Amino acid sequence: MGSKQLYKFDTQILKLPGRTGAFVEIPFDVKATFGKSRVLVSATFDDVPQEGQLVQEGAAHFLSIRQDSRRAIDKQTGDSVRVTLEERTAAPKNAGTVDDYIAAYDGEARARMETLRTLILSCDPNIQEKISWDMPAFVLNGPLVYFAAAKKHLGFYPMPKAIEAYSDQLAPYKHSKGAIQFPYDKPMPYDLIREMVLFRIKANTQDSPPISI
Repeated sequence: MGSKQLYKFDTQILKLPGRTGAFVEIPFDVKATFGKSRVLVSATFDDVPQEGQLVQEGAAHFLSIRQDSRRAIDKQTGDSVRVTLEERTAAPKNAGTVDDYIAAYDGEARARMETLRTLILSCDPNIQEKISWDMPAFVLNGPLVYFAAAKKHLGFYPMPKAIEAYSDQLAPYKHSKGAIQFPYDKPMPYDLIREMVLFRIKANTQDSPPISI
């Protein structure tokens, strides 16, 4: 197992004794896998993205699942959930805006995020941007797409139906039902990303009632 791998597992949402909130237990040896006990991760819970940190409790490691994430997937402690996670680089602390988030990075990650942000906003003049679930989020009649910087790639979250619709074109890229990895050492498929954003705009404006995030 290596830090570039996307880990997937089904598990149960837990309540830990003496702790508030809800958690999922990591079903592998975190220290042996990552070489450290505290690991920053980008995760999805039933394809809803969230950034967090693996923390040790006794002999096991856990990841908190926030209340807003549980609300988004309509699940509580005791329910089963599909989890994906991957190691990420440290995100800016208290990033209040997308500008703050991007400014905390440099090099290829920053350049690609700037280009991707411009591309997304150019698809419709009514798209709004904000920080949600600790990452840049773009909104038009509800959640549209998200992105987040990881150590070796840029994570893109266009919702499961968009990934399903473009699964053939996404074959060269590692992806799950809700997340796509675009490696920094390969060109970004900006034309494909634009198509997926337009797909999401159509879905939100024609098929769905307004949703807040």
